Amino acid sequence: MRAINEIKQLRAEMLLNYFYPELHERWITDNKGSFYRNYNRDILTMYEDEYRVELSRDGFLKLLPEALLSMETDLKDGKDKETKIHEIEQRQHLLNEVFLPIDTLRFRNQLQAEREVAELVGSKLEYVLLNYFGFNLSEEQNPYVRAMAVMLPFVKEWRGDYGMLRNLLAAVFGCEVTMQQGRYSHTDSTRQWLPMVKYDLLVDGLDAAAYLELQASLEPVTDFLTEWLVPVDMVCQLRVKEHDVPQRINTRMVLNYNTESK
Repeated sequence: MRAINEIKQLRAEMLLNYFYPELHERWITDNKGSFYRNYNRDILTMYEDEYRVELSRDGFLKLLPEALLSMETDLKDGKDKETKIHEIEQRQHLLNEVFLPIDTLRFRNQLQAEREVAELVGSKLEYVLLNYFGFNLSEEQNPYVRAMAVMLPFVKEWRGDYGMLRNLLAAVFGCEVTMQQGRYSHTDSTRQWLPMVKYDLLVDGLDAAAYLELQASLEPVTDFLTEWLVPVDMVCQLRVKEHDVPQRINTRMVLNYNTESK
């Protein structure tokens, strides 16, 4: 509920640019006044089919002298007050229609400004990664590496935190991840070895093709972890595995994965 309330407090420019980026030059605004601000969200009502929004903001009309709406003597004579009130409301309605294009133009300019600011903020990460870490985010093809690259500004604090890396892999791949630490040696002898950390991504239900595709995508992820988040003397391995399941009969194994070959 708190998150929903926070979304309601967002400015109309941010919401409309996010949900309707292609309509930034078509919105028409009807400013109902800032009196509603303490009781409602910025967008009071939205009519998608008409490209019109009602906002809890003051329009250009609020900047004009009150005498344009009514004279001080309009309601003092005590005669036919209902007619006078109706005339004042009609006058205000006509003035709102007159200044509607001005309010709309101002709102569209604010929409454009919001879009440009959002683009600058979005490009800030790419700028930092390229100029401070030499990592070109726009040229990276692996989607998992792209998702993990946002961690580079925090690499100093998180390098060597193997539990954090497990949580990061689980978040990026959307699956359970287990971790094992041990020793690695490329020979049969254990006299010379390197420390090793191994992560198993537990993904069920993959066929042979899907398994091989996912396993192949782990190679650039392993390279990224080894370069940035794992100590230089540590061997890092990533594998795709199933959860512990009973051994099936008449099936072929794809490496360590219980994948049926069809």
